[in-house]
Amino acid sequence: MSRTAIVTGGAKGIGKAVSAHLAAAGWDLVVCGRDRGALDALAEELGRAHGVRVEPVALDLSQAGAGASLFSRWGSPEALPLALVCGAADYGVLGPLEAVDLEAWKLSFDLNFFSVAELLQRYVRIAAAGPAAPRRRVVVMGGAGLGAPQVSAGVSAYSCAKAALHRLVEVVHEEVNARGIDVNCVLPGLVDTGIVDQVLAAGPRLGAIYEASRKAREGGGTPAAVPAEFIAHLVSDACAGVSGRLLSARWDRAALDAPAAVRADPDLFRLRRIDEVLYGKRRP
Repeated sequence: MSRTAIVTGGAKGIGKAVSAHLAAAGWDLVVCGRDRGALDALAEELGRAHGVRVEPVALDLSQAGAGASLFSRWGSPEALPLALVCGAADYGVLGPLEAVDLEAWKLSFDLNFFSVAELLQRYVRIAAAGPAAPRRRVVVMGGAGLGAPQVSAGVSAYSCAKAALHRLVEVVHEEVNARGIDVNCVLPGLVDTGIVDQVLAAGPRLGAIYEASRKAREGGGTPAAVPAEFIAHLVSDACAGVSGRLLSARWDRAALDAPAAVRADPDLFRLRRIDEVLYGKRRP
């Protein structure tokens, strides 16, 4: 079985940092994205620096047939890469729901949700036909403040897609974990990437998300190395068996230094309302 990771959106932003951290840890890579020049440059850079194999794959995952084209490379479980990191994302249409073009709003889901669902389906179909060991690892990039107390206006398409992705991760975990596949959702924090450009271009009318993006551009965001190192650790052998979780790269890294404790607590790092009265932990 190849110790290779597929990284979508892997030549820019957070995905590029993830690719670099995985390469430094000795992973061979299949790096996907829309910019052929950036892909080729990254493949040459990481191959030279770390002595790993990096296959650049130029494709737009929001387009029909992109997932099939990517997975046509692997016809058997033995050939399938050990890990899949789904990092491609885009804010899509921005603005209040009452004002946006609903057809454009729907298109946001093609990249942010449906393309990820297809990648998961194709990966699991191949992986599940093989042995349960060693465990395979899937990481889906969350976002939009998922799990945080605040909700940002003007990013409903992106936010809804990311919330749906987390529920998808939970459901797929229930379906495949016993067959040796770990699947988790990671929240990277607000990193200064291309999606920050989108918000800044839309302007102050977006309110809180504009101000947060402006601060990120000025150096107040999460460094890309934080989610990149987190994901590289999560897909390592040390974290095998940690699955079905919503994990914050900023706040939950220390917990993964003791992954056995995470594995032992099925209620840890879940996105759901825990009512102590309802669950019998406290009486009114």
